[in-house]
Amino acid sequence: MEQLKQWYNGLDSSEQRLVNIASIFVVLFILFFGILKPISDSVESIEGQIQSRERSVALWKKSMPQIIANRGAMSSSNSNIPLTNLVTSTTRQYQLNVSRVKEKSPNEMQVWFDNVSFNDFIRWVAELESRHKVSVDSVNIRTKDRDGLSSIDIKIQRG
Repeated sequence: MEQLKQWYNGLDSSEQRLVNIASIFVVLFILFFGILKPISDSVESIEGQIQSRERSVALWKKSMPQIIANRGAMSSSNSNIPLTNLVTSTTRQYQLNVSRVKEKSPNEMQVWFDNVSFNDFIRWVAELESRHKVSVDSVNIRTKDRDGLSSIDIKIQRG
């Protein structure tokens, strides 16, 4: 550092002024490209993400009536599936162990499960109610062991 001071003091006044001006430009250059430009780029990136998300929300709002209409059409087409077939396919999908099924009418049945995960059972019931318009009339949880497996019987009906 001492050598730099000696070099600077050895310059005449016009050269010192030139070095001072150049130093100011170097500091401004470092400030701009080292601090301000990265911050500006980050702000622009975040603004772009916001605009993208706003476009997505607008698209969802525009598409929502069509999605709801299609969902209604899908659920009405599911109502044509016999309740026994619906139970068979959905319990297989959720890997629930069905021990017995008793059909009381085409739109009402009782289903017994042995050693099923309670969480999987709840997901299955939620799907029946939301996607297939099947309602639960009664649920009886008979046993629950330490592994979280339960024996459950449920009475469901369509309509």
